[in-house]
Amino acid sequence: MDGDAAQTSGWRVREARPVDAFAIAALHIQHERELGHAVPVGFLDEFAQAWLRDTARRTWLAEDPRGRPLGVLHGTRVQRLPSAHRPADAWFHVSLLFVSIGARGSGIGEGLLDAMLAWAEGDGVSRVQLHALPGVRAIYQRFGFGPPSQQLMERQISRRGG
Repeated sequence: MDGDAAQTSGWRVREARPVDAFAIAALHIQHERELGHAVPVGFLDEFAQAWLRDTARRTWLAEDPRGRPLGVLHGTRVQRLPSAHRPADAWFHVSLLFVSIGARGSGIGEGLLDAMLAWAEGDGVSRVQLHALPGVRAIYQRFGFGPPSQQLMERQISRRGG
């Protein structure tokens, strides 16, 4: 197994690559449908192309041993420039954590969070933020996220070696 992947119970999590664009788009379509949204014709291609163009986005993909996508986590690293009154700072905003219905309950969401948090610790990110619906807040709380506001959750990240 390579250094950017974690494997557990027959599935693995790794950082997504350009070749994964359609798999990630398909997971987004599942998510949209679960939310009750109609997905327009051509959305798979539109989403895949937009994801490929978004170079600031980081994405982790969970897949089964045959490479079938099971879940996705992605977001954007935000870098604040230094100023005279505060140091530079970077944080990561999670825009989506989604696991396919048939794969839920097997630890995939936790595996995706573990992979992202390991990356954040090594990348100098000071905190991770996300918007969480009430029904899924418990998973984030188990990972140390707390509420700076009613909807926003945040976790402080300790830097390696510092």
